[in-house]
Amino acid sequence: MRFRSLFTRLLLIPILAMSFGIAGCGGSKSLVSMSSQELFQEGQRLYNKKKYLLAVEAFQSCVYNYPGESVVDSAQYFLALSYFGNSEFEVAQVEFNRLALNYPSSVYFENAIFMRAVSFFEATPDHYGLDQSELETAIKHFENFIIAQKYLLVAQTRLARKYYGGGLVYSRMGAYSAAKIYFQKVIDDYTSTEFGPPATFEYAQMEYKMKAYDEASSQFANFATAFPDNEKVDEALMRAAEAAFKSGEQAFKGGDYALAKEKLETYKTRFPGDDHLDDADKILREISELTTDSEQANDEGT
Repeated sequence: MRFRSLFTRLLLIPILAMSFGIAGCGGSKSLVSMSSQELFQEGQRLYNKKKYLLAVEAFQSCVYNYPGESVVDSAQYFLALSYFGNSEFEVAQVEFNRLALNYPSSVYFENAIFMRAVSFFEATPDHYGLDQSELETAIKHFENFIIAQKYLLVAQTRLARKYYGGGLVYSRMGAYSAAKIYFQKVIDDYTSTEFGPPATFEYAQMEYKMKAYDEASSQFANFATAFPDNEKVDEALMRAAEAAFKSGEQAFKGGDYALAKEKLETYKTRFPGDDHLDDADKILREISELTTDSEQANDEGT
């Protein structure tokens, strides 16, 4: 099977969240009068409709007319994808390579490197008897990509260890807000490393220690969902339940009985087998008694 059919599904799928279109555009607004963001959105709209040649015009206008704008690297990447989608593989090679050279910090850098290799492959004639020089180049690029991926993971793991360690230090100091910043850095940038799961768990721990129980419960539950095979899943689910109970207890101690009742009833529904169910029922009975007494006192007063 050729790479084209596979990568058309995997890499040429539009980023729908970014494809808002341009209100009232409909071809009535000239590319010349558009801002960089409008040009990118127009290019996305055309790209999603597989009108690749028209998309090229929009993305080119964005890249060449707004070289300093933050959206330009994205436009450059989709410019290359548009050529690829139009089967202009030689041009796509050049455009993917241009992104790699000019925007090495782009979020699309790795994809561009990979798609450059795919473009070389697709430019090779199907029949083995014809010129296969592009295929040799493609193999070299694929090999380089694989090697780069290995080094990238090592580098990312090293940085993840640094930020995770920093989070632990601040946690031990009781500086939970600072610790969260470090754990969040790992979660945002290095989730794929071995430090992604423990950083996610520790972030939830910080929320719990800061008595942000609703957020802690949500974060522990998210951990269990994101890393179902992790050894801490059972503990995370237990902590999610505990935090949910604590949230209701906190509201009760704060005198907000209506909120406490709502939270505790939700807790009982979400975690029917938790150890704190008896405590929750006890608080709910107290709330019922307190609200009944309050209603009776109001009736007598009137």
